[in-house]
Parts: sequence; structure tokens; C-alpha cells
Amino acid sequence: MEKTWFTLLKLGKSGTILTLLTAEVTTLMQGIKHLWSHSINRKLRFLAIALLVAGLFSVSSTLGSSQISLAQTPTDIVASPWQPKVGTWQPVPSHREDYGKIKVVWLQGTPYEMGYQQGSLLKDEIASMGREVISSLNFLGRGLALSRLARKRSFPGVAEECRGLADGAEGSDLNYHGCMVLALGDVYQDYFTHLIPNVLFNVGCAHFITSGSATVDGKMYHGWTLDNGEEPIPYWIDHPTIMIRQPNEGIPHAFIAIPGVVWPNAGLNAEGIVVSNNTSRPADYEEVSLQGRSTVQLMAQVAQYASTYDEAKAIMTSHERMRSNLVIISDYKSKQAGVFELLGDEMGLRELSDDGVLYMTNHFADPDYVGRDRTYGESSFSRFKSFQQLLEPGGSRSLYGQMNPEKVVQVLRDRTNPNTGEVSDLSIYDDNTSIGGNGSLRQVVFDPESLRFWVAAGDIPIPENPFTCFSLGEMLGLPNAQACNAPAIN
Repeated sequence: MEKTWFTLLKLGKSGTILTLLTAEVTTLMQGIKHLWSHSINRKLRFLAIALLVAGLFSVSSTLGSSQISLAQTPTDIVASPWQPKVGTWQPVPSHREDYGKIKVVWLQGTPYEMGYQQGSLLKDEIASMGREVISSLNFLGRGLALSRLARKRSFPGVAEECRGLADGAEGSDLNYHGCMVLALGDVYQDYFTHLIPNVLFNVGCAHFITSGSATVDGKMYHGWTLDNGEEPIPYWIDHPTIMIRQPNEGIPHAFIAIPGVVWPNAGLNAEGIVVSNNTSRPADYEEVSLQGRSTVQLMAQVAQYASTYDEAKAIMTSHERMRSNLVIISDYKSKQAGVFELLGDEMGLRELSDDGVLYMTNHFADPDYVGRDRTYGESSFSRFKSFQQLLEPGGSRSLYGQMNPEKVVQVLRDRTNPNTGEVSDLSIYDDNTSIGGNGSLRQVVFDPESLRFWVAAGDIPIPENPFTCFSLGEMLGLPNAQACNAPAIN
């Protein structure tokens, strides 16, 4: 096992081993490290993790509550109900509409109420995870106390939303503890790869932004592909979900996600802020922080509370992180955007160039952070090179100055190897090289100024499906909402 489990007992900023560990606990940790360095069966893995978590919480109790208190940041303060700058708005009642495979659910109210509504509206989809997966999540949450750690590391409201979701989805078998494992799922995926059901988590992804002179009309356009290597994940393929979230506090927004989670893979709010993430892992696990937050929960905070790029940036910089990741955030109003390359209490930042182009795959590209992530294989660098060829002025296949939603789709569908010029066959799920052939589970185009977005969903290959258009303004019933000009981009 490459990961050093001792890093789970590090203090966030100090990076030093806890001096209050007793000799007995030290011996226990050494034994767990030994177990993970050898091939062990499933039952022994569960035992090792159980001991690890027990040790973690005994140390937390010894240190006292001050060591695990949540940071008091602007996102922990109650926000006023949102209203548009022109006209007035009332939340849309909770309900569900289906567009082929795409499920759209409207959620409104307190965290508990929104959780309950999601659970009720998506109960059958949640149950389709399967009994084995749901039982594993519930056991990890309650039996191994991972839900307790998730509650301590989650933002206010997350636990109540999970309580509501479990109550609303009664009969699906997913309980509060399993929901909380999913609520911190990006962290647990990174730390406990061999235990968390792979059916629920993806790796990969790529995102790009074009703006100003890079586009036909000077507007800002995004392209995003959510990928998983080697094989498709049926739960993601079958249940693409858009959650129209209308909280009592903060800004109404859309999550693009899957049933059963309380965070987005990507989000768009009513102020036109777009946020999404790509998977990365740290080269050194001592650089992440047990005092930190989940990346996807941070993204949820941005979607709910940020009305400007500067506010979003403040949210990202106000918290340490429990895992490495890459997040892209944009604000069309100020023509600002940035790629946030996240470690524990450090962060690289690459911002929108003067040429109006910004992109990320799965490795750090900030000169000060290159090499501090762990990038497996050449796929990330290959797709990054494709973006250079397709988006930059003077690129060998450049579409610079032509970008609009249709051209964004063209980039997302690109299956060209940037090194050889060869195009992979559509029958290949993951060519491990190209933007469109990297095992896509979901693709989305954002036009944040019009509050419209297009989602590709259906059978694999996902990029070859029509991109169905949605107007967040219309779905929220906002004054002067801009409608979709056509049902889809084909």
C-alpha cells in the first residue's frame, strides 16, 4: 500500500506527529501500517480501518474540542434570502421532471427539507445502487464511525440534509450514516480507495473556459467532461441528475450530480458563477490536512454563497483541504476565472489569460506546484496538449475566435491523439489519450451569462449524444429568463 496511514494522525498546519500519542497507540498504528503493506483479505482490511478510526477518535478526544472546531468563515454565517437585482422571485415548489435519462429535481427550504425532497423524489434511483453498495456505505458510516468524522469535517447543514435525505428515501435502505459517508465521499475515496464502493466514484475529468477574443461574441463559454478510466460506471450513466436547489439562505443554484449526494460535480448559480472539479492526488499525503474540508463541499459553498469571483476565491482560501484536487471557478460579469490547485493549507492558482483561455486536466500546472501532485500515466498531459492545440491562438488545430456552444461541443467530442494525429474508434470507451475518448460519464456546456447549460447523457459514448439544453433562469422562474433556442445541440 503506497499511502502512509500515519498521515491520518497529522495535525493540519504543523505537519508533526501528535506528541500526545501513548506508546500503546503508537504500537497499534505501526501494526496497521504493517497490515497495509501486505496483501490482506477484505475482513482484515475492515478490521484495520476500524482500529484506525478508533485510534483517530481517541486522539481527537484527548486533544479536546478546540483542535477539531470548524473555522468561522463568512460561509458559516447566516446569509439573507436571495433576490435578483431586477424584479422579485419566489422559489419554485419541489417536484421532478425527466428529460430522457436526465432527472431534474427542484428542492427548496431548509437543509433537512431539501434532503427530504431529494430522498423522496429519487428514492428508486438511490435504491438502484444495490443492497451490497448501500450496506457497505451504512456499515462504513456507523460501524466504522466514518459518519462521525464526516459530520465533524462538514459544513453546517450537511448533516441535517443527510438526515432529511435518509428519511425521504425510507425504503431505499440508505441511512443517515451512509449518506454522510457520501457527503465526505471525495475524501474517503482518496484515503480509503480499497473500501469505498467504486460504483459511486469517478476519476479523471477535464474543463476549459474561453472568453473575450477567443469566442465569436466575446461571451464566456465552458466545456466540462466528467470521466472514469477503464470502464463506465452504470450508476452514473443511468442517472444523470440536475438538482435545482433553492435554499432559504443564499443563492439558488443547480448541481449536476447523481442521486443520493448533497454536493455537485459541477454547479451554476443564479449569479452566473460556475464551479467544477477534476481529480488529483498529492505526491505526499503529509501535505493534506485532517483539519480541512471536502473539495466538493467547498464547491457547494461557492454555488450557494458566491455572487462574484472574489467571493468564491475567499471561500476557497478560507479553508484547509483534506485532499488534493483541482477546481475551476468563473464569473462572467467580471471576466475572471481561475484554476485552484489545492493541497492542505496551500493553493496554486492559474487565472484566465489575456487571450481569454483557461483549462485543466488532472495535474498541477502552476509553476510553483508542478510535481506536488501524483499524476498517473500520460493521459492528463495528452489531454492538456489537446487543449493547447484546440484553444490557444496559433494552436495546430486552433478554434480560437470561433468558440460558441456548438464549438465547445466539438472540442468535447474530440478523439484525436495530439501526439500522433490518430483518431480513436467510437467503440473504445477509454483511449486514455483524447478529450472525448477518455471514458466520459457526463459532458456539459455552460453559457453563464444566459444561465443556460447543455448536458450530454444517454448510451456510451456519452459525447456522441445530443446535448440537451436547460435554462436555469426558466427553471427557477426568474424575471427576464433567457429560454433555450433549440432543445439540444446535436
